[in-house]
Amino acid sequence: MEKVRIGLIGCGGITRAHIRGIKTLFQQGWNEMEITCVCDERKEVAEERAQNISEFQKNKPLIFTDYEKLLSKKLCDGFVLCLPHFLHHSIGLEILKNNFHVMIEKPLALTLKAGMKLVEEAKRKNLILSIAEQVRRTLFPRAIKWIIENKKFVGDVKHGVVMLVNYSPFNYTNYSMKWRGVKALSGGGIIFDSGHHFADMLLYLFGEVDEIYCEIRSYDERIIEDIPILGTHKADVEDTYSAIIKFKNDIFITWIYSRSSPGTNLNTAIYVGENGSIKDKGFVFHCFEGGAEILLHLKTIDSEEIKNIFLKSLTKEEREKLFPYNCYDGFGLEWLEFVRAIKNNKKVEIDGEEGLKIMAFCESFYESNYLKKPVKFEDVYNGKIQNYQKEINDFWKIK
Repeated sequence: MEKVRIGLIGCGGITRAHIRGIKTLFQQGWNEMEITCVCDERKEVAEERAQNISEFQKNKPLIFTDYEKLLSKKLCDGFVLCLPHFLHHSIGLEILKNNFHVMIEKPLALTLKAGMKLVEEAKRKNLILSIAEQVRRTLFPRAIKWIIENKKFVGDVKHGVVMLVNYSPFNYTNYSMKWRGVKALSGGGIIFDSGHHFADMLLYLFGEVDEIYCEIRSYDERIIEDIPILGTHKADVEDTYSAIIKFKNDIFITWIYSRSSPGTNLNTAIYVGENGSIKDKGFVFHCFEGGAEILLHLKTIDSEEIKNIFLKSLTKEEREKLFPYNCYDGFGLEWLEFVRAIKNNKKVEIDGEEGLKIMAFCESFYESNYLKKPVKFEDVYNGKIQNYQKEINDFWKIK
């Protein structure tokens, strides 16, 4: 296989970040892939993405508005799926059934049952199923993981407090936000969206989850119009919640969010260890992507020093493995890994099974709120508890 042929299905706003990441790699010498086609029901959007891609690769991708027609053409070895959540399980499954590898923008699916169908089909066909989860791949999350496990500046982490509280109602006149306001189409609110990055990072940093307790409120119940599939529907996803996450290693994290709190603007995350704390310097649901500070009794280690300490610790081989082509863009890195996995028949870092674990983490908050009591992560992951998800499964006839 000379160049791996990839198709992009769905050309919404997030694909701008994907394309920027790929462009960075191409500019730095990577040439293992060609994007052969792009697909979106809005032809003008697909055309725009194809033009963006043609600025850094030799051939302009072909343009499609019908993904089924695209699949029948056999122009690709694999596809990257960047669609609204409610299309992940159906189109993702069609891609796998047609014997193509696939990387799906997070989350894997609307519910664990739907996600399991994707995982089972990928296993049955021996195909790669990757989750596009970029945050952990960037420089500072990798550095903090290394510091916690190896450098131990703050000693063992004991607990953390993460708070994002403000007044920022969703703009439901925007197409990309309409479906996000309804759980049947989104799977859930911020817990299932930006919270997916947060869930992945906590699992990456702190290991296995034991128990989750969450109280959820939906204060914003505006009527949303012109929603895909549903037409008109009341917003029913969470806009406020408070949770406690307990890990098997006895770490516990308090996670608080609200976008319905007038007069308030909090964005803070502190992870406390025996000898000091690690403070997140960016958007706290994208843990440490925006940098960090290590706060000790007598000194502070800032982002620049953290970066330098970490990079100096890496061998040439380790640096090439984590940041090939000197690329620190998480979107570009997830594409590179997906392409090399296809080319070399290798496992990806965040595959379908890892995607199910991240989803189970997120679903545990909803299931806890439904039952009004703490839930065990394993009970949600294994399908023993699935009350919140039942309504979504019933809507989509997921058996």
